Amino acid sequence: MSGMKFNQINVKMQNSQLSEDEMDEPSATGKSGARASYLPAAWEDDTRMNALFTEFRARNANTAGYDNKMKFWVDVIDACVVGEDMVTFSAAELREKLQRKGKKPHCIPAVLEEMHRSKKFITMDQFFAASQESWVAWGFDSLVKKPFSFTTGLLFGSSSLDGDKTRYISLDLVKAKAADVVDRAQSGILPSSALDLATFNELFGDIVSGPALPVVLKHLQRTQQAVVTDLDNQEHATIKFLQRGSASSPRHKVDAKISEADRGVIAVRRSLKKMEDEAAAMHTKVEELDAEVRSLVRAGKKPVAIRVLKKKKLLEKALAQKDVVITNLGNMLFKLENSESDTKVFETYKAGLSALKKTQQDTSLEKIESIVDDIQEAVDIQNEIDEALRSPLRGSGDDVDEDELDRELKDLLEDDATGNLIAELESLKVADNEPIPAKPVTPAPAKRDSSQRGKTGFTQ
Repeated sequence: MSGMKFNQINVKMQNSQLSEDEMDEPSATGKSGARASYLPAAWEDDTRMNALFTEFRARNANTAGYDNKMKFWVDVIDACVVGEDMVTFSAAELREKLQRKGKKPHCIPAVLEEMHRSKKFITMDQFFAASQESWVAWGFDSLVKKPFSFTTGLLFGSSSLDGDKTRYISLDLVKAKAADVVDRAQSGILPSSALDLATFNELFGDIVSGPALPVVLKHLQRTQQAVVTDLDNQEHATIKFLQRGSASSPRHKVDAKISEADRGVIAVRRSLKKMEDEAAAMHTKVEELDAEVRSLVRAGKKPVAIRVLKKKKLLEKALAQKDVVITNLGNMLFKLENSESDTKVFETYKAGLSALKKTQQDTSLEKIESIVDDIQEAVDIQNEIDEALRSPLRGSGDDVDEDELDRELKDLLEDDATGNLIAELESLKVADNEPIPAKPVTPAPAKRDSSQRGKTGFTQ
């Protein structure tokens, strides 16, 4: 993870670099003045709270008073961190959260330093630098080569204990969120053990996101529950869980590295998502063109209506072809996700062979040949899919007659009042390869019997 550029995964910590006057965090009291549920009843006592909001005096001046005040704030901060789900935070952010009647507590930095000394909280520097030897082998060697203190200033401000800007981490929350992620991952929700960042966010975004994401991922990697790579590159960031399971199958360990097969699954998944987005945009465009054709038909603008109708038909054909590719990619992804490794396939065959020997002692050559034929059929199907994906898009070759289009557009006018416009529009056929004129071509006026004028609704 070169440089730890977490901004690529939406890790935005601007608040840590703002002054208290610039910050606009919602307070624990709330706009309505109601006290947050995690705050003690003493929060309503103006006299006591005014005293508690002041700076600490020397402990030797009043040991009991100092200790009581410290305990009060330790409990409040602990409750606030949990109640506000603050995996990572600074004194400035806590002062903003815990403001009361427009006043902010001045003693928060001193309390955080005490909680840090008692190992309740840990600084960001310490978290990312701790126990390097135990997790270098799990993919964080690039981070070890550049200690986190080198890069943390780029994202989180100063890395030293400078009061308001020092960033702390709640280890209890980190462990809790990591456990929730692992529990969900082992419930059978994973499409595959290796995920790209977008898929991870879709599956676990309600548990962890934003500034907490790299912290929780680091914990999962350090505890050997996941492998994480390339977090500085959103296109290539990969998270691989090292255990999988579901309600119907036992948990099993997976290869503790991101293989080419894993990257292949992720590449297909990304391609499928891109194709689906493109198809959705094309569908919207088809609907817009359909509405435009209807409007032009009603307005009697025949040449323009024909041109737009051709564009709509061509787009519909392209959309149908894209749907075929999407289906093929979906089938391929399903097969890849259900056959993640050669080892798993081998174990499946071995288990099947054992069961076959126990239940069918009279296995014959014909049965074996039948199995081989089934396997060959599956391979042939896959080859057909591959060939379809490699084939260029081709038009249907249908020709279109301008006179036929003219007649059908006239019929649309006659049937519009009866509500059959949609069905008639969908029945029109347009060739893929017919050029679309850049400008409308106005036909020369035709001599017609006066009794026939006005029937088509087009201006001659």
